[in-house]
Amino acid sequence: MIMRRKSWTLSNHGSKNEKVITVENETIMSNYDRQVDIGRNIFMGYDQDKIIRKFQLCSDQKWIFLDYLNTSYRISRKDGKIEAYQKDDTWLECRSYDTVMTIYDLLCFAKNETAPALSGEWQTIGNFAVGSSPGTGTFTKKYAKQFQNSAEKLKTACEKLGGIIQKPMARADVTCLIPVTSYFSILLQFWDGDEEFEPELVLLWDKNSNQFLHFETMFYLQGDLLDRIKNKLEE
Repeated sequence: MIMRRKSWTLSNHGSKNEKVITVENETIMSNYDRQVDIGRNIFMGYDQDKIIRKFQLCSDQKWIFLDYLNTSYRISRKDGKIEAYQKDDTWLECRSYDTVMTIYDLLCFAKNETAPALSGEWQTIGNFAVGSSPGTGTFTKKYAKQFQNSAEKLKTACEKLGGIIQKPMARADVTCLIPVTSYFSILLQFWDGDEEFEPELVLLWDKNSNQFLHFETMFYLQGDLLDRIKNKLEE
């Protein structure tokens, strides 16, 4: 989906050195909110029974149930609204753009009657790019700096999201398999920094990930995942 960017203009008022930043009345957050509703309407055009069978999901007449990043969600079969389970045993509508759009894509993108199969082979997100696409180095770098000197806490944070600590790969300080849903996972690797090297964070994707979701959605998912890890780290 195409998002409208927030528009900024600089205009002079009073003295020549005084600059006032004005923002469009329609903010990017309202655009995200609108896209959530558009995504919900698109979801309603899919065969829900087919989705349930394909991914072996629990359901009843009103809801489709899905665990996403170790949180229980339910999708209304009447209007596509997504709700997240709360600690006080209630459900609250989820309006997070990254979460909602990733869930819809993981449910609707796969084309065949049966769910795609994971290959067990891992690669970086760049291997899925067609033509010129943005990299993720700058994006993951900011999280790597936040995780520096916190390898054990990072392990705990990943486990809180359902992550399973793996044997170290490529001498990483943290290697963790993180289930996104019951049928799709991401592999996280983290190398702590020292006097010579900056910390490094890498997310690896199954070779068949592009059979489960759009390339663009991978960016939504990685942002959602890393934000959740950061929040768990700070608890």
